Amino acid sequence: MKHTVFSGIKPSGRLHLGNYFGTMQGWPELQNDPNNDCIFAVVDYHALTEGMDAQELNGNIFEIAVDFLAAGLDPEKSTLMIQSWVPEHTELCWILNCVTPISWLERVPTFKDSAEQFKNNLNMGLLDYPVLMAADILLYNADLVPVGQDQFPHLELAREIARAFNAKYGQIFIEPKEKITPTPKLMALTDPTKKMSKSLGPKSYIALADTPAEIEQKIKSMVTMTGDEKKVVTEFIRHTKEIHTEFADLDGVIPSHKEVAAEKDLSTLEKELGKTKYHKFMALYNFYMLLYIFAESGERRKFIVALKEGSVKFSEYKQLLADKIIAYPPLKSLREKRAELLQQPEKVWEIMKKGSLEARQTAQKNLSMIKKKIGLV
Repeated sequence: MKHTVFSGIKPSGRLHLGNYFGTMQGWPELQNDPNNDCIFAVVDYHALTEGMDAQELNGNIFEIAVDFLAAGLDPEKSTLMIQSWVPEHTELCWILNCVTPISWLERVPTFKDSAEQFKNNLNMGLLDYPVLMAADILLYNADLVPVGQDQFPHLELAREIARAFNAKYGQIFIEPKEKITPTPKLMALTDPTKKMSKSLGPKSYIALADTPAEIEQKIKSMVTMTGDEKKVVTEFIRHTKEIHTEFADLDGVIPSHKEVAAEKDLSTLEKELGKTKYHKFMALYNFYMLLYIFAESGERRKFIVALKEGSVKFSEYKQLLADKIIAYPPLKSLREKRAELLQQPEKVWEIMKKGSLEARQTAQKNLSMIKKKIGLV
């Protein structure tokens, strides 16, 4: 069965490790599968909700287009596009707005987070963001959408909107399914209770474009657990021992499986530990998640043992982690390709222009059918 895959990234700042391991890492594999028709988009209309200036936004669009290509996306195998160059996205968004109850949008968890984060710029776009995302997907009848856990509510809403439209006007939209990347959610280096995000400032994340010196400095200054917090360590080991091989035999418990969970529910721990200890728990949790991704099993094992014995030296493990991130082959290759592409802006823009024209041909055809379905001529 042939699948249409759609995935997009908002140009609100530099892409970081959370973007890469949460979504982008799996893109080349998807595009190389002959059963997939892939569309990867710089969703720049979404970035307007954050109110950045025009020059910054334009620069971000170009930088993310460069990251797409540096990460291994091939314009001969995938359609690479810029959302605002295909106006059918916003046209379909308006149509979908008219079958979407306001109450559906108000209950989306990310709206509450955005309302707090952008309380000085609480615009209509923040509320309507999920409908535009639904339009991005449904415009191409994409049936497979690679997303991180935090975007799952948006995708579920896209399915609800598709069902509402189909019920009113007849079957036309496919309900898209998610493809979750089995990678732990990475938290901000400066505040481990919040996910790694461009909006928290450059010190909070490792950007794909960061130099080795910048990576080392950010890891050395990241928040980690301090003090003798036995309860935090105990909760950390209890919380993660069943999903990590490094915990085997520490207390006679053998892990039930070897893969890290995509994301575990940590909300109950905040109530159990209290705000201060929870912050320390998350700092420890986030540091270990980075070790899980980049370090060798034996190195992680030594960290766990030292942690339980109370002898761990975070400064040594921070240096180890920084060295591992810098030397990580896929990211090292990405930085090298990035440097080459930055010297060829005309080539980058031409690739995005060609892909956007290809996407628009499909979008125009599909939107024409949708408009006929609802009585527009």
